[in-house]
Amino acid sequence: MDMTEFCRSLASRASTVEGRRALFRREVRSPRYRGAVHLAALLSTCVGCAALALLAVESWGALEYWAIASELLLSSVVVYFGHRYPMHRPVRGLQWVYDLHTRFHHMVFSASETELDSIDDICMVMFPVRDILGMCVVVAPLLSVPWLLLGGLDPALAFAATGHLFYLSYELIHLAAHGRVGGPLDSVPGLGFLLRHHRRHHAWSVMHQRNFSMIFVGWDWLMGTLARRR
Repeated sequence: MDMTEFCRSLASRASTVEGRRALFRREVRSPRYRGAVHLAALLSTCVGCAALALLAVESWGALEYWAIASELLLSSVVVYFGHRYPMHRPVRGLQWVYDLHTRFHHMVFSASETELDSIDDICMVMFPVRDILGMCVVVAPLLSVPWLLLGGLDPALAFAATGHLFYLSYELIHLAAHGRVGGPLDSVPGLGFLLRHHRRHHAWSVMHQRNFSMIFVGWDWLMGTLARRR
């Protein structure tokens, strides 16, 4: 079944999170899919691209560090506003984003059922491998072009490398938030807070209004969308 069609029909075809996950596994996920391969593709692509970019930087100075700071700011803005609006509110031309996030991701998880059943279910959380490749090989280099034109190759490489590592961090933190509740990662200072912050977002009463940040929770605080209670 086409993924868009599947997303739009999912809520009406199964009334429980378990039932929706079973439908996805049976009708959409390829029998050849392996979560470990998906995770390995994410790690090797992001780390490999970032390492190549960083090794190519010939010298470090103020411009390179400004490039890093600008990329962190840009990525945090994109994550917050992209999550708050097209992912949770239908936007013309970006309906597929809403379908994949609200009509699929939020249908196979809830505030009380945030844990993945197995590593082969990480495709319910992570972007497909083709999107990972597109992000690292196409999007990050294109976004670094302004730094290339204004400051030269070194700051552009620093910008791109930061983008690769930010994207990797986003995916891994999101994946960890859907790992075992109360596990060892929940006890890591800072990280545990981020995991609980995202799990609260999956409450039906919260998901369209609160906790849209993934790494820099400050955007939720600044924009008044921080859920302060469990």
